[in-house]
Amino acid sequence: MSDDHVYLAAFCHALPKMRVVLRQQGRSEELRAAVEAVRDGTPVLEVLPGLGIAPHVLAGAGAGRGGNDILNPLRRAASGEVYRCPDGSCGWEAVREPGGPIPRDRCWLRDLPTAVGEA
Repeated sequence: MSDDHVYLAAFCHALPKMRVVLRQQGRSEELRAAVEAVRDGTPVLEVLPGLGIAPHVLAGAGAGRGGNDILNPLRRAASGEVYRCPDGSCGWEAVREPGGPIPRDRCWLRDLPTAVGEA
């Protein structure tokens, strides 16, 4: 997985929290512009400085995704369903154990339903 895919997954995961924080700071428009730039293919590492976010801040953003740190992804155990980035651009995925809660039903960056497959 390339560095940009890793940071893209972390950016997507942190997007809801970034929306809250930057809205409180009156910087929603800056985040909207950054999200549009990322959607259009700008690498995440290029938009972070404009948001005042250091790359290492996203390093822990993958916590809660099966317990793996986004910068050190581990192979997951196969079981249940797997939810994935809808277009595969960031490599985000989360396993849903049989009968467990749905990890996330939408991609926050692209505003599309997550792709579901057999784990």
